[in-house]
Amino acid sequence: MKQLIHRFKRTGLVCFIRGFFFDGTTVRKAEPEVYEFMHANIGYGWRCIDCGANRGEYSFLMAKLVGPSGFVHAFELHPENAKQIKYNTRRFRDRIKIENVAVTDGEKRVVPVFSGKSQTSGAEWNIVGPHDGDTTSRPEFSIPAVSLDQYSGERIDFVKIDVEGAGYEVISGMQRMLRQACPVVVFEVHSPKEWESRKYFLDADYTIFTMQGQPMNAAKPFVFHCVAVPNGKSVNWPTP
Repeated sequence: MKQLIHRFKRTGLVCFIRGFFFDGTTVRKAEPEVYEFMHANIGYGWRCIDCGANRGEYSFLMAKLVGPSGFVHAFELHPENAKQIKYNTRRFRDRIKIENVAVTDGEKRVVPVFSGKSQTSGAEWNIVGPHDGDTTSRPEFSIPAVSLDQYSGERIDFVKIDVEGAGYEVISGMQRMLRQACPVVVFEVHSPKEWESRKYFLDADYTIFTMQGQPMNAAKPFVFHCVAVPNGKSVNWPTP
């Protein structure tokens, strides 16, 4: 029965109807600190990247904030999610490009994709391996892969990274972007390995903060959401 319900929810008609009422506000309740930071810092005309776009909640917010002169690149490795993003963000289709690829360090052109905790959900799918130490799971499918440095040489002002454990690979593949474009980066940290990626920010003359604006250093344990800001660039920290 669950499989039938899942298939029904993924039909084109249902996706179309859901997209018609979509406004992206679910993340305001789920991740209020990230939502408020983005709302306070993404400017009109900015060019943004949503890496791990899921169903387009943050892509929708970015597109709304940047206006018609801005642009959003939305990366999502799950094919059904990528299709849903198209429906969910269609009112901003002139300022969003949806890429159904995995974002990595650029060493491989194709990577395996492992399922999330629920195979009937498009959430938590990743390229780093099974969840919870399950060594028996096998990849569900493979997907083309690209690094952010390979993908874009243009000006990028803001990047959001939420890739279910693959942040190290993503950040190591955007070193040129960090040094040349100097975007503000909001990233989600799931593991010590992802927290190690802070070295790429530090090498590029960034400072890492909590979402409340407290500087992080190597001695502190990682937190779930962080902000990497180029030194010398000011940001607006949302008031508690």
